[in-house]
Amino acid sequence: MPEAAHPLAQRIHDKVLQLLGSALLQAEMCEQLGQLGRTEEIPGQLGQLRESLNEAVVELRGIMAELRDIDPAALKNRAA
Repeated sequence: MPEAAHPLAQRIHDKVLQLLGSALLQAEMCEQLGQLGRTEEIPGQLGQLRESLNEAVVELRGIMAELRDIDPAALKNRAA
């Protein structure tokens, strides 16, 4: 049976990558709206894009803070 993913890896996958994937879709939507001449809709999409990126930054900062608090000896013991 494979070992369970590290909780931080799970958070990166479940939260950060989902937010970044959503941001990519929102950026693509802005491009398509521009190509279709629906420029009045672009500011709203850009606002959602900014929100997604901000959430990803906040989540990554939280993960980094947790990593700073991890005892390096505990990481070595887990790897062994």
